[in-house]
Amino acid sequence: MNSQQTREALAEQLEALRKENEQLRKELLSLKQEKEEDNSISFKEKYAVKILDSLPDMLTVFNHKEVGIEVVSNEETNHVGVTNKDFVGMHMCDMVPPEAYQNIHSNMHHAITTGTVSAAHHELDFNGRHHYYENRIFPLDKEYVLIMCRDITEGVATQRQLEVFKSVLDKVSDSILAVAEDGTLVYANKQFIEEYGVTGEMGTQKVYDLPVSMKTKEAWGKRLQEIRDNDGSFAYRAAYVRVGDDKKRIHQVSTFLIHENDQELVWFFTQDITDVIKKRDELRELNQLLDGILNNIPVYLFVKDPEDELRYLYWNKAFADHSGIPASKAIGHTDFEIFSLHEDAEKFRKDDLELLRTHKRIDMQETYLTVSGEARIVQTLKALVPMEGREPLLIGISWDVTNLQNIEQELIKARIKAEQSDRLKSAFLANMSHEIRTPLNAIVGFSQLLPAANTAEEKKLYSDIINQNSDILLQLINDILDLSKIEAGTLEYVKRPMNLGEACRTIYTVHKERVKEGVNLIFDNGEEDLLMEGDPNRIMQVITNFITNASKFTYTGEIRFGFERMEQKIRVYVKDTGIGIEPEKVDHIFDRFVKLNSFAQGTGLGLSICRMIIEKIGGEIGVNSELGKGSTFYFTIPCEEVGESGTLFKVTRTEPKSNPVSRSQQVKRILVAEDVESNFILLKNMIGKDYTLLWAKDGFEAVEMYKQYCPDLILMDIKMPRMNGLEATHIIRSYSKDIPIIALTAYAFEADKELALEAGCNDFVTKPISDKILRRALEKWSFCLYED
Repeated sequence: MNSQQTREALAEQLEALRKENEQLRKELLSLKQEKEEDNSISFKEKYAVKILDSLPDMLTVFNHKEVGIEVVSNEETNHVGVTNKDFVGMHMCDMVPPEAYQNIHSNMHHAITTGTVSAAHHELDFNGRHHYYENRIFPLDKEYVLIMCRDITEGVATQRQLEVFKSVLDKVSDSILAVAEDGTLVYANKQFIEEYGVTGEMGTQKVYDLPVSMKTKEAWGKRLQEIRDNDGSFAYRAAYVRVGDDKKRIHQVSTFLIHENDQELVWFFTQDITDVIKKRDELRELNQLLDGILNNIPVYLFVKDPEDELRYLYWNKAFADHSGIPASKAIGHTDFEIFSLHEDAEKFRKDDLELLRTHKRIDMQETYLTVSGEARIVQTLKALVPMEGREPLLIGISWDVTNLQNIEQELIKARIKAEQSDRLKSAFLANMSHEIRTPLNAIVGFSQLLPAANTAEEKKLYSDIINQNSDILLQLINDILDLSKIEAGTLEYVKRPMNLGEACRTIYTVHKERVKEGVNLIFDNGEEDLLMEGDPNRIMQVITNFITNASKFTYTGEIRFGFERMEQKIRVYVKDTGIGIEPEKVDHIFDRFVKLNSFAQGTGLGLSICRMIIEKIGGEIGVNSELGKGSTFYFTIPCEEVGESGTLFKVTRTEPKSNPVSRSQQVKRILVAEDVESNFILLKNMIGKDYTLLWAKDGFEAVEMYKQYCPDLILMDIKMPRMNGLEATHIIRSYSKDIPIIALTAYAFEADKELALEAGCNDFVTKPISDKILRRALEKWSFCLYED
């Protein structure tokens, strides 16, 4: 290569290097400019968008006219259902529901007016769920505001759960509190606050300033150390006196130590066990008493365990004395180990196995040999007693009848006769109890309410009901006494001059206001007089009974009565337009205990006594009746007219006295099933101011009204028309096992109570109703309901 070519090649290389250098210079200059520009932008400005996009809150800018300017947060935070693009230029009221808009609008107005940040809350449905939001509004300048919406749904749910938890703790029967390590009361439920009289704020009052067992700061410190020493769990008993009471009570206290934020917190759970201790002591005394009784009754008592080869668990003193086998040699042993004769043991074992197989009670007579070889005959009853968590126990009761074989048949006959007599007596007493308690309930109840009557009308109503039921009760007692006198042959019938017309007018005056509304009582003889020889009391008794019966069964029309001469006799009649008597019952109407309507008040003795009275004085008694049209009761008696006579009768009344009734208890809806109106009025005046009462007039209505109104508690009479209280209770129990039902009845025997409880009643209150007992029962079952 020549020199010319070399120079040209070098020149080309130099030009290429120059251009490359120029390019590098330009790139360097560009880099320097970018660096200078980066240095002029702040960190906040550089990362502002990324910061906004990373926030979980929805950030929006509005002008003061509530028109959307821009969504400055990422699209995922948008929860108003409007895209970020559509947001621009849309008015706020078109984005959210009216209620949420009103909350944000008010908050925005406050922020613009005050020039300060303002916070409020609103709710929205988003993605199929209901959400709670906190909106904070920041004024940017005189034209724009920034709204930050934060989803606080989880926080609201947590707060509500906390409130529910606190509400539950306030309703439990135990006293609960939490105490910091310095003795400061951090939490106390409602029960503790009421029992111990907490008045200070939580976080300020010390536990040792309250009437608890730890009465000083040192005592609290000692108790805290005991809890620590027992791994944070410690139980003890403490005596305390409830605020407002002077009786010492016992608490069972359980404590738990927890650590929270590097601080110790002690939780106390206290339960009042005063009544438990009392019942335990009573049970111990009862067991001692029962053991004393069982060891002193003249019958054999024994208990066997089927799970342990039928070994004896109990053997009473009478068994030991008669058999010559002490309890120490019987308990824990089988029949084969106790009785000397193997055949006896085989028989006993066979009977036991049969009882276990059938579970049916065995009643039998058996013979065994004592230790001395004497044969004893016993009447034995064996049965199984259910036990919780294990097989039932076998219990046996034996009566030694060795010396009674010769008179066995006489005893059986006497027993059967006694049982029949007892059933008749029980039936009569049960009927008498019901008929006596029914009017007595109104008398006692309204006598208690009378002094508390506010108006003259109320007093008159109470007095009328008292007088009416007093007459019923008096008539009932007279019927019973008359029946006894008639059976004993001591019924007195005193003849003397009397004016039959005056006697009938007296009866008319007494009864004209007692007949039902829409029924007229008419005395046909008016002012006519009839002077005769007779017993005015007994004749008036019969006429009054006729009119009383007519009043019970006459609902419209009239009741007429009067007398007429029939040669040497007088015929007295009472004619009504009532329901009449069924033909097959007419012949038995004057028999004892016959009642046309078992739900009408009365014993069924009145007409029977009337017949006995009329027959005793040589007269005749009878009835003519047509079903659905009415009846005529009459009697005829011999009549001997006499000269002039004066007025023989005078009616007097006395006002009963009563004591005021106390009223307390919270208002509850109670369904009262009661067929007697006066009894319902009594209940209404007793508890009507404290409870909302619904009235069902029979069991059928009680069932229907329960389904319709769902009351909180039911007061159930037993004897009612259409459907009795026991049947109604059974039906209601098929709808609800929890509704408290209190039997409220004039049946007062223990057997009646057992029937009511078996039917599903929770409690049993007898008539006449005691306001105190009734309220105690209502209060008792009100607390059970709320605890459930």
